[in-house]
Parts: sequence; C-alpha cells; structure tokens
Amino acid sequence: MKRFLALSVVLCCAVVAMAQLRLPAFFGDHMVLQRDVPVKVWGEAAPGKRVTVELAGKKASAKADKSGRWSVSLPAQQAGGPYTMVVKSGKESIVYEDVLMGEVWLCSGQSNMEWRLRDVRNADTEVANANYPMMRSFNVAQAMEYAPQSDLRGEWQVCSPATAHDFSAVGYFFALNVHVETGVPVGFINSSWGGTDIESWMSLESIGQFPQYNEQLSLMQSDGIEAYLANSQEQYRAFEKAIREDVGENEKWYMPTADRSNWATHKAPLLWNNEELGLLDGVVWMSYKFTLPQELLGKNAILSLACVDDSDRTWVNGTFIGETHGYNVLRTYIVPAEALTAENEIVVKVTDGGSGGGIWGNESDLYIMVDGRRISLCGEWSYKVSVSNTDYNYTNVGPNSFPSLLFNGMIHPMIGLGMRGVIWYQGCNNTDRAQQYYDLFPAMINDWRARWGYEFPFYWVQLANFMQPVEVPVESNWARLRDAQTATLALPKTGQAVIIDLGEANDIHPRNKQDVGARLARHALHNDYGMTEVYHLSPMCKQVVRNDNKLVVTFDNVADGLQVHGRYGYLCGFAVAGEDGTYHYAQALLTNKNEVTVWCDKVANPVKVRYAWADNPDDANLYNSEGLATTPFEAEIVK
Repeated sequence: MKRFLALSVVLCCAVVAMAQLRLPAFFGDHMVLQRDVPVKVWGEAAPGKRVTVELAGKKASAKADKSGRWSVSLPAQQAGGPYTMVVKSGKESIVYEDVLMGEVWLCSGQSNMEWRLRDVRNADTEVANANYPMMRSFNVAQAMEYAPQSDLRGEWQVCSPATAHDFSAVGYFFALNVHVETGVPVGFINSSWGGTDIESWMSLESIGQFPQYNEQLSLMQSDGIEAYLANSQEQYRAFEKAIREDVGENEKWYMPTADRSNWATHKAPLLWNNEELGLLDGVVWMSYKFTLPQELLGKNAILSLACVDDSDRTWVNGTFIGETHGYNVLRTYIVPAEALTAENEIVVKVTDGGSGGGIWGNESDLYIMVDGRRISLCGEWSYKVSVSNTDYNYTNVGPNSFPSLLFNGMIHPMIGLGMRGVIWYQGCNNTDRAQQYYDLFPAMINDWRARWGYEFPFYWVQLANFMQPVEVPVESNWARLRDAQTATLALPKTGQAVIIDLGEANDIHPRNKQDVGARLARHALHNDYGMTEVYHLSPMCKQVVRNDNKLVVTFDNVADGLQVHGRYGYLCGFAVAGEDGTYHYAQALLTNKNEVTVWCDKVANPVKVRYAWADNPDDANLYNSEGLATTPFEAEIVK
C-alpha cells in the first residue's frame, strides 16, 4: 500500500508541474446545478494562477493556492438553461455545454437504490417512455478508499430511452415526479452500492463517536494495515480451500449411515437467523427425513427445495440428485424411483458466500411430489456446519471491510456541491444489529449536513416487507430496524416512505420502484416545493390507552380518516402482550376516523401493542385515506 501511496504522490506532483486546469468529474457537459443558491465551483490549477468561471452572464474568479486548489462562488440563478460554463486559467480553458439550473438530489444507499430502471416492473415500457431531456442523471462509479478523496468518476447523462435503462430506478421515479410537478430541470446523482452497511457511508469522524469501531479505525489508519491485509488474504485463501475440500463431502455426510446425533436444528424454509448461523459464510449441511406411503413406492418423484442461498448440492438416501447456483433460483430435481424407500432422508449441502444463507422461500415450494401427491418438507431440519468464516481471521476486502470506505470514495468528493437534499434507501445489511441503527442513522445524517454546512432535507425508504410470514408473533430484526428508521424522524427536515405493502416475500429487491419513488417525492413536493395539497405522511401511532381488556390506539396523519384495505374489511396486523411480554395476534376494529380498538381473549390485561411487527407483515392493511400504509410500531399504554 505504501508503494501505491508513493505512486499517488508522484502522479499528483506531475499534475501540478504540468499546470493542468482540472475540475471534479461531476462538473461536466449536461450537468444540472442547484438553482436559487450561490453556485460553488472548485478545482485545481497551477499554484498562484488566477481562475475565472463564467456561467449565464455571471463571472467569478480566484487565485489558486500553493497546492493548486481554488474555489469560486457565482451568484444564485433561477431555473433555466441550457447554458455554457467556461473555466479559464491563463492559456488553459475548459468549456461545459448544455448546463441547466434546476433541482439537484443525491440518491444513496445499497442495492435497492442501485437497482436499475431496466429491472423494474414493466421495465420495457418505462424505459421506452423515459424521454425527459430536462432530467439528468450522474452515476458515481463505485470506489472504496481508506482516506477522503477529492474526486470521483462518472458522467452526466440526459434522460432518454437510450440512457435511462442504467439509471437508479428509485432516483428516476423520484426525479420524474418532481420534474413533472414543478416543471423545472432535475438532476439526480446516484451514489450507491449493493449489500453495504451504513458504517461504510459514514465519515471517519462520525463513526469515531462509537467505541465499538475503535479497533477497526485504528487498524485502517495504522502502518500495519498492509501487513494485516496480506495476512487476511492468506487466511481467506485457506477458507476457500476448506470450502473446496469440504470435510462433509470427504466424510460422506450425505449418506444415511452418517452420524447425526450432534446435529442441531433449524426451521425451513427460513434464512439462517440463529446465533450460530446468523453471520456465517461457508458450508452448512442440512437434513430432513420423510416417509412415503407404500402405494407411492416404485415411482419417480419431483423434489422442490424452494430457494437456497447461495448454492446447493442435494442427495436423497445417499444418491446425488443435482446442484444449483443462485440465491433466488427455485430448485426442482427429479428423484428416480430406485432412490426412494419407505423411510427417506434428504441431505442438502448449502454453500453461502455472504449476507444470509439457508433454504428459504414460500412454504408451498418446499415439498416432494410423487404421483401427484405432495408431501411437505417444511419444519425442523437438522444441520451441521462444516466450514465457517468464524474459524478464519480474514477480512474479505470489500465496502464493508472497514467503516468509511464508501464515504471517502463516493460522498466526500461531492461535499460543497449545491443540492436540494438527499434520498436514501439502505438498512437491509444492518438488520442483524438493528439496535445500533437508532444511533448510527441520525449520526450519519447530522454529519453529512454539518459537512455541507446546511440542514438539507433527508428522505428515506423504510424497509419493505420481505421473507415468509410467520404463524405466531416473534421478534424481528427487520421490524426493529424499521422502528429505528422511524425514530430518526425526530431529526428536522426528514421524511420516511413506508412501503411494507410493496415488498416481495421471495426477493429482497421488489420490482415496484414506481410507487417507492412517488412516495418519496410526496415529501419533497409538500415540504420543499410548496405543494401543501400533496399529502405525504403515513399514519403513525400517537397514543395507546387501556379500556377494560382492550387497547385503544389513536393515530396521527390519517388525512380524511383511516381505512381498512382488503376484500373482507377485517383489520389485521395487530398483536398485544400482557405484563409477561408475550405477544399474541389480536382482533382489531376501526372505531373512529383516527382510532383502532385492539383485543385478544388470551391476554386479559394487555399493556403493549404492535402493528406490522414482522419481517413480512403481509396482512397489515391499515391505511389513511390517501392510500399511504400505516407505519409499523410497538407501543405501551399510557400509565
């Protein structure tokens, strides 16, 4: 790494010696600059040289300092264009064409923000209709950096069917709603990376407030980082070798004669979520036994394993049946009749590369079928770990290896760029430590605002419903993280798009990004563009009181009143608990335009209530009259 740093220093010195006029990449042809605020422009030039910037008849100049850095501020401009921006220093000049003054929004987060327009619901139609020359997008090239950078890579593109397929879908639909409703140019900057933790988007200073990251921060800023990464690569190679030479296959764990007396149990279909497996990458063997009636013997069978994250090799009674790769691919195998007996055992070797693992999907997709008769394979499976990342001291170098890597490379270079605000879609990667999000998320927002020097609007998408619904109330990391997101609304100029009704049980990337962008845009249109007639708030729990054995929940943000969606009008999604804290699903009735009464015969003296508190609260059906889903919550009675 020192060699690379030295090379960087040499290159930087060469640039200065060449007296090259340069601006960061987000200043370019087709760019959109924020209207109605002073326009800050900066870059590099020969030390001591004067730099002049001209835009729309306005000029500003400054002298480059000893390191060659310069910055100017042009007077605020109204929406309009296209303009030409000219930057001159001595005999050097740079000309940017087709510059618009309008609204600029930064779009950031993980894969659901990165998700491209080409992959949304009705993608072909959406891309074909994406002919909006006054909308522009800038995709920030993904970059990890150990120290804050001054530039990044990317280019502005005019919105057209030829370019829009590669735009952030959420960014596009948000910008489209703003552009259509305001009539002004809109530029949206997509700085996102799938599968990333919030810690990587936080600055070194902001993450430094939290002692649990001190060891990581000290390491990444120390002289020993190069040796650590070299050792880490060696450990990772050993981990990969263990996967290739898996002890389970060598010892034939797939055979019915294998000893399973020390195997643990885990339900399927369900992503690994217990203490041993929750953070595991590696190889886990899973086993399930079933009985075939006599009349079904001697016939071929169809084995459906739902989905396996990330890949599987599957045996039935020691006979290899097949293998499939891909976390979201339905597994279907033919089991020959000769492989089946009255008492049978399925063994699945699951190899997981990161971010969850296991047999998952719809319960209806986990079965074996013989002669048209389905036998469910849902329930407790036995399992044993054969390879675990926890046995190897490695850091898989990626955006989550250390805090701040993406802030340094993909956010810091833009500090100072004029923008209206930020939209954010992230959180899935932090669900396994959701409690920390209560502190991390507001800390990041406050830090970004401090660095830009003003309290810009910050709107985010609450996590969608995902994974399989459950039959009884259980604790949910996804619900807890949603609650942390809701708690962050305590910060000023924030807003949340609730989308627990837009998710997909089998895909963490719901295709309906149209409604996601529209719900985000409601906040901007109402708060930032003066369209007070645009209703933007989801119902939220205001107060809970007890009336005998029932709880009365009062809501804010009901518009013209609460509504129950669904064919039969039954209100669902509520659970109550007594002093013991055990929740039971409850009956609920809409008793006023802003009031719901909840009760459960199993709980004589309820003191707590939850709504939509699950990974996938698929039956939650309480809305306001504007069609906005009610915010998930947990609350106690007023004492």
